[in-house]
Amino acid sequence: MKKNCTYIVTGCTGFVGNVLTKKLLNEGCDVVGLARSERKAETVFGAKKPRLIYGDVTNFETVAALFNGDGPFIVIHTVAKVTIGEGSEKELYDVTVGGTRNVIDACCTHNAKLLHISSTEALPRGLSLKEDLSNYRPDPLRSRKGYPRVKAEADAEVFRAVRERGLDASVLLFASVIGPGDYGNGHMAQMFIDFLEGRLPASVRAGYNDFDIRDVANVLPAIVERAAKGESYIFANRPDRIDEILGYAAEHTGKKPLPALPLWTAYLGLPFLYLYAKLRRKRPLYTRAALAALRENTDFPLRKTKETFGFSPRPLRQTVADEIDFLIQTGKAKP
Repeated sequence: MKKNCTYIVTGCTGFVGNVLTKKLLNEGCDVVGLARSERKAETVFGAKKPRLIYGDVTNFETVAALFNGDGPFIVIHTVAKVTIGEGSEKELYDVTVGGTRNVIDACCTHNAKLLHISSTEALPRGLSLKEDLSNYRPDPLRSRKGYPRVKAEADAEVFRAVRERGLDASVLLFASVIGPGDYGNGHMAQMFIDFLEGRLPASVRAGYNDFDIRDVANVLPAIVERAAKGESYIFANRPDRIDEILGYAAEHTGKKPLPALPLWTAYLGLPFLYLYAKLRRKRPLYTRAALAALRENTDFPLRKTKETFGFSPRPLRQTVADEIDFLIQTGKAKP
């Protein structure tokens, strides 16, 4: 790991952000983090925390304040408004695209290296990826509306800055991230909590591609050293299914496995799931956008990422067990 530089992590209290920030801190690096909530930062980091700037990535002055010192700077940009079709479209765009523009402008000003965390959902529909990902070109109009499209727009901004402004940036495309460290109750964590607390009546025979964020943290030094300007890399595991994941959860906890239903039944239940989530003041587990994602091809080529960084995704069964233990130990789930 490069020690003679300052690392800047946007969204340092988020799931991806906090796991990578802790890795940097454990490596003895100088880290500046952008966070919105002082209270959450205390919960996530405790006594061992980065230098923190509180604010919003949509404010350029806040982003510029992260670049405090002479550098050189390496920026890990994790902030995005992650949704499955719920919430404000304006906020989704402002945070994901507008925030990325602010980060790009600041990186160009300070000649910083940018590791831009994106999503495999940004990939154009129907694209058959080459092993070296050389044919990935962000095309928002070929991505599904909502989160996938704004992520594609943000990626396009990064590649444009590489071509036109000489920005040293790489795009890291993440599949679905799971594992211990999710303090914000993302969708997968909420699914595990509902299962543990007996509120999940069934699972579905469909899925995505889930991988453990700790496997990225393990190779973060190699990513910092070897991620090449203008290149894309995919971090994923293998295609999986919701019923498989919840089967591992049942196996680990000794709870009764849930019945697995075909995907079409989830479409029938959408209005009831939405109403139930609203009454509980929680995000819905399933939306039409989420179900559309479950129907995508998620067999991603990983050879480039494995050969370049030594990335090796661990067995999904172990990740599920560790995440469940984390949710129980932190009091997020009360089985």
